[in-house]
Amino acid sequence: MANKFYIRMLCLVLLILMPAMAAAGQRVFIVYSYHPDYFWQQDEEQGIKKALSGMEITFGSYFLDSKKHQAQEWLDQQVKICLEKIKLFQPDVIITCDDNATKTIGRTFFKQKMPVVFLGLNDEPEAYGLVEPGRCQHPGENITGVLERHYYRDAAVLLQTILLANSLKVKKLDIITDDSCTSTILLKFLRDESCKTPWELVFLPQAKSFSQYKEQIMGVNQSGHAAFIYNLETLKDDAGHYIPDMDVVVWTSKHLAMPAVAFHGCYLEKGAALCGVVVSGRTQGYYAGLKVKQILGGVSAGEIPMDRPPKGTVVLNVSVAQRLGIKIPLEILLGADIIYDAEK
Repeated sequence: MANKFYIRMLCLVLLILMPAMAAAGQRVFIVYSYHPDYFWQQDEEQGIKKALSGMEITFGSYFLDSKKHQAQEWLDQQVKICLEKIKLFQPDVIITCDDNATKTIGRTFFKQKMPVVFLGLNDEPEAYGLVEPGRCQHPGENITGVLERHYYRDAAVLLQTILLANSLKVKKLDIITDDSCTSTILLKFLRDESCKTPWELVFLPQAKSFSQYKEQIMGVNQSGHAAFIYNLETLKDDAGHYIPDMDVVVWTSKHLAMPAVAFHGCYLEKGAALCGVVVSGRTQGYYAGLKVKQILGGVSAGEIPMDRPPKGTVVLNVSVAQRLGIKIPLEILLGADIIYDAEK
């Protein structure tokens, strides 16, 4: 009787301890598409680790640094190095941040045992061969993740509503962005019929240099159009060196004289635009982290939908509004998630 009692007690203790034992020593490897000091990558990391806080996880990581090195030869070499590091690290789950990491590293592990969770994916998962067409809600294999879908139409409607409330009938929206692969995917979505906005969109050439970008901003001022500012990460000076994106943002805040919409919170915070509906890297990372948590808890990646966060963040900059002589309607102010004001 005593032996049976001790056996039952041992089984009970093991059942209680099994989840903690399973969690201990779990390993997650994060592959970033870009460079360590890029704000988007930093926000993604914060979101991932917030979602997984309280769990005993060892993290490994590698940065492909493909934002400022866009040659295919560079990416191919970085992928080889990264795969070797993954092999040595032996993770339980791989996280791929943004398109370049997902279409290379993520795709390498498709239909293998290794679970992969992507985030910040601008293109369709089907385009990278990560899922069968029409199966995003039930992927069925070893890959799932978080789609990055900016709220272009919502942001355009928000800007138009503010301008109409001020009797400003601006009809054209100039699209301004850099020449990164992410921006190229954006333009494809904007040209799609399903992304119609209340504006007439004017697609300016993707800016390669800071001087070209400056000319485009001055052109917006002269035309009287509104502006749509997306990515500013790959602009170069006349010597071919990359300009820090925040330097470009600060310049924009001082020289853009027309209302603009932006999609990065830091651009709005620094005064480069009046308003936006923002998808943050932190939110992307957090939702991806929740999916990783499910997988580490025993759920198959193929059972977890590929989807996007349910809503964007409405951001306003009242200092920009004051500078432009624009009054933001009270109902919009009350409905905003974040309001930046340089006076406070």
